[in-house]
Amino acid sequence: MNMNMKDIFLKNGSDKGVTGKYPHHYHTVYESVFESRRNEPIKILEVGIWKGTSHQSWLDYFPNAEVYGIDIFTRVQPEDVPALQDERCHYIKADSTNPSVQGLIDEAWGEDIKFDFIIDDGLHTPSANKKTFENLWQYTAKGGSFLIEDIWPMDKMTFDEARNPWIQQAVYSPVFYDMFLEALPEGYVEYDCRYTSGVPDSYIIEIKND
Repeated sequence: MNMNMKDIFLKNGSDKGVTGKYPHHYHTVYESVFESRRNEPIKILEVGIWKGTSHQSWLDYFPNAEVYGIDIFTRVQPEDVPALQDERCHYIKADSTNPSVQGLIDEAWGEDIKFDFIIDDGLHTPSANKKTFENLWQYTAKGGSFLIEDIWPMDKMTFDEARNPWIQQAVYSPVFYDMFLEALPEGYVEYDCRYTSGVPDSYIIEIKND
């Protein structure tokens, strides 16, 4: 029997589910987004690997998928990430906010590669999200989706959320947030998990390549 997304995240200790210091409850989003394509031979790319808990979760959830990753590998080395040793996993060391990432992708995985799902779980600032989207959107397959996690929705935050120490930094200014949103195509979908998770940046934007 196939495990559901919530249980897979829990098994692997991923904070995309209900475990960890800041559990985001993203299983409520991903179960519906991914379910119809679960058994297909898709390609999924995630920016931000760290300990590989979500990479292992994609391997567990998608039995026929190839899982790709991009990370700068400053906190952990790839040989120390168990999920990256799986034959269905592929990774490069790169900065998704730098346009040079495109050349590294083309060299490692081919100029024609497309991903059915791209997940940005890298640097969580509006400027970084904007640059990562601009650099990687072209690799989204027709009918696929680009999903940006852990967004601080500055146009929707409560007074208390806006006082969070993270938001007090200049990198989270409303100006940068507006520039990020303006870089996205019309018709993107927003998933607000803040009230179920209790975590103020439990927010995902999905851009579909219809």
